[in-house]
Amino acid sequence: MTTVGIVEDDDAMRNMLVELFNSTPGYKCICACCTVKDALIEIPKARPHVVLMDIYLPDGSGIVCTARLTEKLPELQIIIITVYRDTELIFDALKAGACGYILKRFKPEEIIRAVAEVRAGGAPMTPEIARMVVRSFQTSTPKSELEGLTAREAEILTLVAKGLSNKEIAARLGVSHGTVRNHLANVFKKLHVQCRTEAAMKYLLLKYEGKSIKNVD
Repeated sequence: MTTVGIVEDDDAMRNMLVELFNSTPGYKCICACCTVKDALIEIPKARPHVVLMDIYLPDGSGIVCTARLTEKLPELQIIIITVYRDTELIFDALKAGACGYILKRFKPEEIIRAVAEVRAGGAPMTPEIARMVVRSFQTSTPKSELEGLTAREAEILTLVAKGLSNKEIAARLGVSHGTVRNHLANVFKKLHVQCRTEAAMKYLLLKYEGKSIKNVD
């Protein structure tokens, strides 16, 4: 059972999402909030697996709320769900710890799919949002940043982009969870990113441009 929390101030949207998850086998909404204040109290109590987070809430920013929740609950996975397509907001959300960023015009089955993707270690984005992120990286990511990765760092980044968790990567490579975490910290530093999602998007951009990572030890 995947448990879900919702932070959304629009009553109709919040109720629709609650009903969607409670009527879908394998999912259950255990927490629904309409303000940042409520979310910071209720979500740590309920401890859902995934939270759908609106950006603009009556008493503050969903991005700030995301940062505070992920600081309290490092394993919590948060998907931003919003009507806004602003590139700066997207990166602010990802840097705050969000695992995905989707638009509210998503069909119900696509919302369920996004939550399932996050649970599997992925980073769901609508195609439109993904294109915006790719365009941003195209103008800001020198090839040399990617060429500076070691063979092991490149290998781990590839697995991150495939949606594997740190635990799964450690098991596949026969190394400790801490070793994977240390390599990822180096990857983040070399790529000038703040999170797994940003790192994965840079890797996908590399594939998108038809280039290959040059592994160096």
